[in-house]
Amino acid sequence: MNFRGVETERKRIANDMHDQVGYTIMQVRNSLQEASKKELDNQALEQISLAQYLIGDLHLSLRQLIENVYPRELMESNWKESFKQLATGMSLGERHVEMDIEVESELNTQQLHQMFRLTQEMLANIFTHAKVDRVTMHIYEEDDLVMLNFTYQSSWMGNPLIKSPHGRGTFIINERMRLLDAKYKKYYEDGYKHEIIYFPKYV
Repeated sequence: MNFRGVETERKRIANDMHDQVGYTIMQVRNSLQEASKKELDNQALEQISLAQYLIGDLHLSLRQLIENVYPRELMESNWKESFKQLATGMSLGERHVEMDIEVESELNTQQLHQMFRLTQEMLANIFTHAKVDRVTMHIYEEDDLVMLNFTYQSSWMGNPLIKSPHGRGTFIINERMRLLDAKYKKYYEDGYKHEIIYFPKYV
């Protein structure tokens, strides 16, 4: 499957999960709500309460998975707001993404789209492999380069670009980096890991 084929398939899977699995979860939640209104003994009510908690947790996990598989689209007219909405969309449950953007230069449409999907994929990989619940992302300029700095507190020493070399997430990251002519580096400071992807600005 080629690069564009992966994108199309991911979008289809995300839509199917939202429509089919999401609808089933809603039906189960409504059934449990109706069951809780009936006159039942305490043990039965406790079991229903537990099931409601579990289905709520499952719904949250589904939302996180859908956002990871295929996030909302980039708004070209206001790309900074799109990135902030991406951070909000991936901040579900205990997860939180803080987005800081300091870019004054105009970036072309192709770069913005590649950067948007690359950001989504990197955040998903960090949450999955580093097992953290908070990531700070800083987008800024340094000379003629655009810098994407992902910072988080973690004892995990791996590199998400090679953590699962045959995974689709890794494939997307490497392909986006290739299209952006991007480079990767990392360093550790005061207990925090900084993963930086940088690429030249082409207006």
